[in-house]
Amino acid sequence: MSDHAAAIRGLPRWHPNPVIRSTIETIRRCGWQVTSIGEGSPETSSRETDCGFSYTAGLSLHSIPELAVYGVDPVTAHHVLNELGDLLHREDWRDLVATQTDIRLQTVAVSVRLIEQVDKDELILANLLFPDSPTLQVVWPDEYGRFPWEEGYILLPMHQPVKGIPDLSVRSRQAAHVVTVESGPDRTRPRRGRRISGH
Repeated sequence: MSDHAAAIRGLPRWHPNPVIRSTIETIRRCGWQVTSIGEGSPETSSRETDCGFSYTAGLSLHSIPELAVYGVDPVTAHHVLNELGDLLHREDWRDLVATQTDIRLQTVAVSVRLIEQVDKDELILANLLFPDSPTLQVVWPDEYGRFPWEEGYILLPMHQPVKGIPDLSVRSRQAAHVVTVESGPDRTRPRRGRRISGH
Protein backbone atom coordinates (compact mmCIF):
# COMPACT_ATOMS: atom_id res chain seq x y z
CA MET A 1 0.00 0.00 0.00
CA SER A 2 1.43 3.36 -0.93
CA ASP A 3 1.97 5.97 1.74
CA HIS A 4 -0.75 8.30 0.44
CA ALA A 5 -3.33 5.45 0.42
CA ALA A 6 -2.59 4.78 4.08
CA ALA A 7 -3.20 8.41 5.02
CA ILE A 8 -6.95 8.67 5.54
CA ARG A 9 -7.76 11.99 7.17
CA GLY A 10 -8.76 11.43 10.79
CA LEU A 11 -7.42 7.87 10.98
CA PRO A 12 -4.05 7.07 12.58
CA ARG A 13 -1.57 5.36 10.27
CA TRP A 14 -0.39 2.91 12.92
CA HIS A 15 -0.99 1.91 16.55
CA PRO A 16 1.12 -0.29 18.86
CA ASN A 17 -1.92 -2.28 20.06
CA PRO A 18 -2.60 -5.17 17.61
CA VAL A 19 -6.40 -4.99 18.11
CA ILE A 20 -6.50 -1.29 17.29
CA ARG A 21 -4.07 -1.83 14.39
CA SER A 22 -6.39 -4.54 13.00
CA THR A 23 -9.36 -2.17 13.36
CA ILE A 24 -7.49 0.54 11.44
CA GLU A 25 -6.70 -1.93 8.65
CA THR A 26 -10.36 -3.04 8.46
CA ILE A 27 -11.53 0.58 8.31
CA ARG A 28 -9.07 1.28 5.47
CA ARG A 29 -10.22 -1.81 3.57
CA CYS A 30 -14.01 -1.72 4.23
CA GLY A 31 -14.84 1.83 5.34
CA TRP A 32 -15.80 0.88 8.91
CA GLN A 33 -15.68 -2.05 11.32
CA VAL A 34 -18.38 -3.70 13.43
CA THR A 35 -17.23 -5.00 16.82
CA SER A 36 -19.36 -7.30 19.00
CA ILE A 37 -18.99 -7.80 22.75
CA GLY A 38 -20.68 -10.49 24.88
CA GLU A 39 -23.42 -13.03 24.14
CA GLY A 40 -21.61 -15.43 21.85
CA SER A 41 -19.24 -13.00 20.19
CA PRO A 42 -15.73 -14.27 19.46
CA GLU A 43 -14.23 -11.10 20.98
CA THR A 44 -15.73 -11.59 24.45
CA SER A 45 -13.22 -10.80 27.13
CA SER A 46 -13.02 -12.50 30.50
CA ARG A 47 -15.39 -9.86 31.86
CA GLU A 48 -18.93 -10.90 30.97
CA THR A 49 -21.26 -8.09 29.96
CA ASP A 50 -24.83 -7.80 31.21
CA CYS A 51 -26.15 -7.52 27.66
CA GLY A 52 -24.34 -8.25 24.42
CA PHE A 53 -23.82 -5.30 22.12
CA SER A 54 -22.20 -4.38 18.83
CA TYR A 55 -20.92 -1.06 17.54
CA THR A 56 -19.17 0.52 14.59
CA ALA A 57 -15.84 2.27 14.33
CA GLY A 58 -15.10 4.32 11.24
CA LEU A 59 -18.48 5.70 10.16
CA SER A 60 -17.42 9.09 11.50
CA LEU A 61 -14.87 9.25 8.65
CA HIS A 62 -17.93 9.42 6.36
CA SER A 63 -19.51 12.27 8.41
CA ILE A 64 -21.94 9.77 9.95
CA PRO A 65 -22.19 9.07 13.70
CA GLU A 66 -21.00 5.71 14.97
CA LEU A 67 -23.80 3.18 15.59
CA ALA A 68 -24.44 0.79 18.48
CA VAL A 69 -27.10 -1.86 19.10
CA TYR A 70 -27.76 -3.78 22.34
CA GLY A 71 -29.37 -7.16 22.98
CA VAL A 72 -29.01 -8.54 19.46
CA ASP A 73 -26.84 -11.54 18.53
CA PRO A 74 -23.51 -10.61 16.87
CA VAL A 75 -24.36 -11.91 13.38
CA THR A 76 -27.68 -10.05 13.20
CA ALA A 77 -26.12 -6.94 14.74
CA HIS A 78 -23.34 -7.01 12.12
CA HIS A 79 -25.90 -7.06 9.30
CA VAL A 80 -28.12 -4.41 10.93
CA LEU A 81 -25.25 -1.98 11.52
CA ASN A 82 -23.83 -2.46 8.01
CA GLU A 83 -27.26 -1.96 6.44
CA LEU A 84 -27.84 1.18 8.51
CA GLY A 85 -24.35 2.43 7.64
CA ASP A 86 -25.24 2.15 3.96
CA LEU A 87 -28.63 3.82 4.54
CA LEU A 88 -27.11 6.75 6.43
CA HIS A 89 -24.97 7.55 3.38
CA ARG A 90 -28.27 8.42 1.62
CA GLU A 91 -30.46 9.72 4.47
CA ASP A 92 -29.76 12.58 6.87
CA TRP A 93 -29.35 11.02 10.32
CA ARG A 94 -30.47 14.24 12.03
CA ASP A 95 -33.91 13.99 10.44
CA LEU A 96 -34.23 10.30 11.31
CA VAL A 97 -33.41 10.99 14.96
CA ALA A 98 -35.46 14.19 15.28
CA THR A 99 -38.63 12.65 13.82
CA GLN A 100 -38.14 9.22 15.45
CA THR A 101 -38.50 7.63 12.05
CA ASP A 102 -39.33 3.93 11.84
CA ILE A 103 -36.61 2.35 9.69
CA ARG A 104 -37.44 -0.91 7.96
CA LEU A 105 -34.42 -3.04 7.22
CA GLN A 106 -34.05 -6.15 5.10
CA THR A 107 -32.04 -7.82 7.87
CA VAL A 108 -34.72 -7.91 10.58
CA ALA A 109 -38.50 -8.23 10.51
CA VAL A 110 -39.13 -5.20 12.76
CA SER A 111 -38.67 -1.46 12.30
CA VAL A 112 -35.88 0.16 14.29
CA ARG A 113 -35.35 3.73 15.47
CA LEU A 114 -32.24 5.78 16.11
CA ILE A 115 -31.61 7.85 19.24
CA GLU A 116 -28.57 9.88 20.20
CA GLN A 117 -26.46 7.79 22.55
CA VAL A 118 -25.23 9.65 25.62
CA ASP A 119 -23.46 6.83 27.50
CA LYS A 120 -20.85 5.47 25.11
CA ASP A 121 -18.11 4.40 27.53
CA GLU A 122 -18.38 0.74 26.43
CA LEU A 123 -17.57 1.53 22.79
CA ILE A 124 -13.83 1.28 23.40
CA LEU A 125 -12.44 1.09 19.84
CA ALA A 126 -14.68 3.89 18.58
CA ASN A 127 -13.76 6.05 21.59
CA LEU A 128 -10.02 5.45 21.12
CA LEU A 129 -10.00 6.18 17.39
CA PHE A 130 -12.78 8.80 17.20
CA PRO A 131 -13.23 10.28 20.70
CA ASP A 132 -15.33 13.29 19.66
CA SER A 133 -17.64 11.46 17.26
CA PRO A 134 -21.36 11.31 18.11
CA THR A 135 -22.99 7.90 18.45
CA LEU A 136 -26.51 6.72 17.65
CA GLN A 137 -28.15 3.78 19.37
CA VAL A 138 -30.26 1.48 17.21
CA VAL A 139 -33.36 0.68 19.27
CA TRP A 140 -35.67 -2.23 18.43
CA PRO A 141 -39.23 -2.79 19.70
CA ASP A 142 -40.66 -5.60 21.82
CA GLU A 143 -42.85 -8.30 20.29
CA TYR A 144 -45.84 -5.91 20.35
CA GLY A 145 -44.04 -3.17 18.43
CA ARG A 146 -43.51 -0.89 21.46
CA PHE A 147 -40.22 0.85 22.15
CA PRO A 148 -38.60 1.12 25.61
CA TRP A 149 -39.94 4.63 26.25
CA GLU A 150 -43.53 3.73 25.28
CA GLU A 151 -46.18 2.61 27.72
CA GLY A 152 -46.65 -1.16 27.84
CA TYR A 153 -43.11 -2.09 26.77
CA ILE A 154 -42.59 -5.61 28.14
CA LEU A 155 -38.82 -6.24 27.97
CA LEU A 156 -36.51 -5.65 30.92
CA PRO A 157 -33.68 -3.08 30.74
CA MET A 158 -31.15 -5.94 30.76
CA HIS A 159 -32.55 -7.15 27.41
CA GLN A 160 -31.91 -3.80 25.70
CA PRO A 161 -30.39 -1.03 27.81
CA VAL A 162 -31.24 2.43 26.53
CA LYS A 163 -28.03 4.47 26.51
CA GLY A 164 -29.54 7.66 25.14
CA ILE A 165 -32.55 9.90 25.49
CA PRO A 166 -35.25 9.87 22.81
CA ASP A 167 -36.96 13.17 21.98
CA LEU A 168 -40.56 12.32 22.84
CA SER A 169 -41.95 15.79 22.14
CA VAL A 170 -41.61 15.50 18.36
CA ARG A 171 -43.26 12.10 17.84
CA SER A 172 -46.62 13.13 19.32
CA ARG A 173 -46.93 16.14 17.00
CA GLN A 174 -46.13 14.39 13.72
CA ALA A 175 -47.58 11.57 11.70
CA ALA A 176 -45.60 8.33 11.52
CA HIS A 177 -42.64 8.46 9.14
CA VAL A 178 -41.16 5.27 7.70
CA VAL A 179 -37.91 4.81 5.78
CA THR A 180 -37.11 1.59 3.97
CA VAL A 181 -33.93 0.46 2.29
CA GLU A 182 -35.84 -1.16 -0.56
CA SER A 183 -36.17 0.74 -3.81
CA GLY A 184 -38.41 0.48 -6.81
CA PRO A 185 -41.96 1.37 -7.80
CA ASP A 186 -43.64 -1.15 -5.46
CA ARG A 187 -41.64 -1.43 -2.26
CA THR A 188 -44.11 -3.80 -0.57
CA ARG A 189 -43.75 -6.50 -3.21
CA PRO A 190 -40.23 -7.76 -2.30
CA ARG A 191 -41.04 -7.70 1.44
CA ARG A 192 -44.33 -9.55 0.91
CA GLY A 193 -42.50 -12.14 -1.19
CA ARG A 194 -40.00 -12.77 1.61
CA ARG A 195 -42.78 -13.16 4.18
CA ILE A 196 -44.55 -15.73 2.05
CA SER A 197 -41.38 -17.72 1.42
CA GLY A 198 -40.50 -17.70 5.13
CA HIS A 199 -37.47 -15.38 5.04
